[in-house]
Amino acid sequence: MAQNKNEVLEMGKTAFSLFSFKIKMIIIGVAIGIFIVVIFPVVAMMSIFSDNDTQSDKKKGEDSTSTNITVNEIAEGLKKYEGATFPMPFETWESNKDVVTSKFSKSRTITVNGVTQTKAHTGIDLVVISISNPKICAVSSGKVVVAKAGNTGYGNYVVIQHSSTDNTTFYTLYGHMKAGSIMVAEGTEIQAGQVLGIMGSTGNSTGAHLHFEVRLNQNSSNNAVDPYTYLFGN
Repeated sequence: MAQNKNEVLEMGKTAFSLFSFKIKMIIIGVAIGIFIVVIFPVVAMMSIFSDNDTQSDKKKGEDSTSTNITVNEIAEGLKKYEGATFPMPFETWESNKDVVTSKFSKSRTITVNGVTQTKAHTGIDLVVISISNPKICAVSSGKVVVAKAGNTGYGNYVVIQHSSTDNTTFYTLYGHMKAGSIMVAEGTEIQAGQVLGIMGSTGNSTGAHLHFEVRLNQNSSNNAVDPYTYLFGN
């Protein structure tokens, strides 16, 4: 078989040598043209798809959480202000660095994704700047009634049902968590300080923060009350 291939190759070389210089140039030109018209675009397309895959992988990596958290993780020593009902809903809160970016309001005008809207802001927006990817924690023990990742205004969010000492039912909501970071499931009982997820910017959000709500009696935004004193005291 190898001998036959060699014979064919030699015959090809001999035939090519018999062509005139002009014909040889034409053959070479045709070969180069085929490479440019057919092979080069194929190589270029493969390169583009490869770059897109790499960028997609990078984007997925940016969306995923870079902080290791485990199911049922409890954060100890949450910051609690004097006179407050709850501790701050983060693993850490430094008063001189971490900030409130938007308070509870019956009417707030904000531009999100190029759309300006005026409506009630039913919670308080908190941003931890002192560390990256801060963990969001439950402010009180209770039962998870919502743990949802989807196209809601709250983005990826969790709602917990609680009972106060006088048996009053209330709810706390934690919105805009980082994609893929929710660490609790609906129907489960959790403890105060339990890690729920990581601060993010999913849903209708202008930047990474936690939207925190307190709802009395019913799990509805219509029952939301100003959470400021619950967290910061009088």
